[in-house]
Amino acid sequence: MREKAGVAHRAVSSGRPASPVGDPVGRCAAVARTRDDGWMPIIRGGSGSVRSGWKVAGFLALCGASVMAAAVLIGMFAPPWASRDGQAWPVVALAAVFILASTRLCLRLEGRRAVSFRPQVARLGIGLVVGVGLVGLLAWGLMLAGVLYWQPNRGFSASLMLSGTVYFCCAVLVEEMTFRGYALQRLAERIGARAAVAVLAVAFGGYHLLSLGANPSVKTGGADLLWIAAGPAIGAIVFGVAALRTGGIGLPLGLHLGWNWTQWHFFTFAADDNPVGLWNPLVMPWYTEHPAAFRIGYVAAMALALLIVLLTTRRPGADPLFPASRPAAVIG
Repeated sequence: MREKAGVAHRAVSSGRPASPVGDPVGRCAAVARTRDDGWMPIIRGGSGSVRSGWKVAGFLALCGASVMAAAVLIGMFAPPWASRDGQAWPVVALAAVFILASTRLCLRLEGRRAVSFRPQVARLGIGLVVGVGLVGLLAWGLMLAGVLYWQPNRGFSASLMLSGTVYFCCAVLVEEMTFRGYALQRLAERIGARAAVAVLAVAFGGYHLLSLGANPSVKTGGADLLWIAAGPAIGAIVFGVAALRTGGIGLPLGLHLGWNWTQWHFFTFAADDNPVGLWNPLVMPWYTEHPAAFRIGYVAAMALALLIVLLTTRRPGADPLFPASRPAAVIG
């Protein structure tokens, strides 16, 4: 008895709890605490809140589920006229509504609010002008270099213009809300602005690789397949920097939409998923098998876009995408 009492006394005096040997309830509680201590820190941080990485993963999962749910619902209930022009605009329109609701849900759970809409409208307009201008500049340069020329697409119609415009507006909105909204802000707060832009740029390229890798225009693997991911990833860097420098998705949304909509009219080929736009591009035979000129031109245009973003958004700080007590991450 004296020996057991001495052990208990030493345990108390050293600040450690006595061993629960002989106490089944205490032993089970100790095992439960050990298990909790093992996996809960992976999910929750020191403050007890869910870690940013899990929040981003959960939000991206909601976005993926939103697109799939929209596709199923539209496939089941949409009338035939909704896709008669070959544009799946009802799917991306409904997906945009679902992703907006998912963003609002995540913000509400964190007690945050979205930024004011008014200043983002002006940035959206600026981005549209820059995006359209960059594609026009690229087309002009390739034409002067003798890479390609255009003929009017006589099959183009007003209904195709309307459905195509709605499609690109909604599709770009889906991508910007998914990759440059909530997810980008959370990662920037956790791992820093530059790392967050890089991570989501890789994710954006991977997303395009999964969705477009089986496109008939990807004639072979190798460089063609790599460019399917690398091209969007380069653009994602520009859009991510624009989002963090301005504190919202207005500017990247305008840049992205202006680029994609104008590209549809100048650089959509018959083998692509989308119907040909206003102009039918005719590429010189040598460049059909050697597309380096297009890729170099694209990289140069994106570099110019990044320079424009950095020069026109130079200021000491930016409002956060979703205001909170901590300041937003800014790329300087």
